Order: sequence, then structure tokens, then C-alpha cells
Amino acid sequence: MGKKGKKVKRKKSMRGAAAATAATTLLVVILLLLFIRQQAQNQISIENAPKRAAIIDGIGLTKPNPEFIEEAKNALSRAGLSVEVYVGEKVTINLLRSIGGYEMLILRTHSAVSQTDGYLYIFSAERYNRNQYVIEQMEGIVREARTFIEGESPYFALRADQLGGENGLKGTTIIIMGCNGTNSYKTIKTLLIRGAKAIIAWNGYVDLNYTDKITLNLIKAVYTEGLSYKEAVEKIMKQYGPDPIYKSKLEYLTSPST
Repeated sequence: MGKKGKKVKRKKSMRGAAAATAATTLLVVILLLLFIRQQAQNQISIENAPKRAAIIDGIGLTKPNPEFIEEAKNALSRAGLSVEVYVGEKVTINLLRSIGGYEMLILRTHSAVSQTDGYLYIFSAERYNRNQYVIEQMEGIVREARTFIEGESPYFALRADQLGGENGLKGTTIIIMGCNGTNSYKTIKTLLIRGAKAIIAWNGYVDLNYTDKITLNLIKAVYTEGLSYKEAVEKIMKQYGPDPIYKSKLEYLTSPST
């Protein structure tokens, strides 16, 4: 009787262990299915989320062009993009460093290549004060910058490879409307390595009225006519030609693998 009782207990123990294993397996399967479902819902949410564009108009502080802003915004909005506009004093160093998450980033700002370090610098609309951004100035990522307008006070400018922080430019096409946007190889290289999809900019000095005109037509060619950015740049340059004063050309730059 004793041995028989032990066998019965052993069988019950084995059945209990099997049931526990089956329950654990079922729980794991349920959790896995719930995870997959949540991931699918998140992906659908991302795909259905409106695409975003930003217009950064630092020049609007002294040379506003509300017609350009309105027409550009309308063209982007009609194409289904959610558009955010930052004008004048809103264009700070902190904004330039943190901007991100956009399909299209339009910089209506002054820009210049430093003869000291060879980097491109994007002007903010913040007037220069040596007591601000002290650490950033010491690190060389923020500096004093001046336009060619006689008597105009200097501005803070951000080294353009710091634009958008660490991950803010992934998948973004950047239009640099200011001067010499493609004339710093290491800036362009860094921005593309950090994930920028493409950079559209002038290879020399450019007149403000001309860059406004060309950029607006470029936006319409892409978002109204359906051209690619590269096709739009080629079309616009063929149609309108280089800057009539400085002879600079608009260029489209992207990574070789793109």
C-alpha cells in the first residue's frame, strides 16, 4: 500500500507541474500577442500622425516678409503638413539647438562660414551679449556674428552642426535660405551623418529678395507639383538661374546612399 500511494502522489505531482507549465506558456503567449498588438497600434498611430514642417524666420526681426511666410505655410498645409512658424525674437539659440522632428525645416536666417574654424554658423535673432551662453562660447559652438548691414548690432550664432540637438534632424530636409550654406564641407557632412535627409542651400552669397522668391517656388514645386527635392532644385535653377547679383546657385546635397 505504501508504494502504491507514493506512485499516486508522484502522478499527481507530475500532472500539477504540467498544468503549471501550460499556464505559464499560455500567459507568455497572451503577453506576446498583447505586445505585438500594441506595437502595431503604435505604428498605425505614427503613420497616421500629420507630417510636420517648421519655418524659422530670424530675419523677420528686421526684414519681415509676411507674404512669403503665408504662401509657404499654405503650400505646406495643403500638402497635409502641420506647419509651425517661429518669427523674430522667438528664434533663439535654444530654439535652434532643440528644434527637431520635422519633415521639412526652412531656415530664413542669416548664415556665414567662419574663417577661423571653417564651420557654418546660423544666426539667431538674439542680440549678442558676452555674458550669455558663456560656456557655449568657450566651447566654440556659439559665437558673436555680424551681418553686412552697417550699424546693425551683432547677434548670437549657432555652429550649424549643433542644429537640432543629437537626434532632432533624422529624416529632415533642411532648406538654408542664407548665404554660403553649402560652403562648409564638415558642417554638411556632420548634419548628414546625424540623420538629415538632405540639405538645400546656396553656394555663395544671396540676395534676400531672391532667396525668398526661389525658396517659395521650390516649396510649391515639391508640395504642389509633386517633384522630388532634387528635381525641384534642378527645375528652379534652370528656370530662374543663379542669384542675379552674387551669381550663387542653389544646391541639393544628400548622403551617397540616399
